[in-house]
Amino acid sequence: MTVHHPQLRAPLGNPALHFELTRLAAACLGACMNTALASGALSAKDHAALITRCRACPFTQECVEALAEGRVPDDCANRTVLCGLVG
Repeated sequence: MTVHHPQLRAPLGNPALHFELTRLAAACLGACMNTALASGALSAKDHAALITRCRACPFTQECVEALAEGRVPDDCANRTVLCGLVG
């Protein structure tokens, strides 16, 4: 029996892993997280939100495989924000 409750979610993924996945996704798209943070294009709060959104994604293994091939999955929840940091 499956129980669905709107307030129960799967646990978030490993923070260190998803920090790195977010950084790699940004790099694959041509953005530098360090530059975005230093320039103010990305706030610390928004950076944390990117990592949290990544940690909540159920497709971690698929993302790891895509990033290993040098690409970001099309359905990446952070893609739009990361593309906005390219420049």
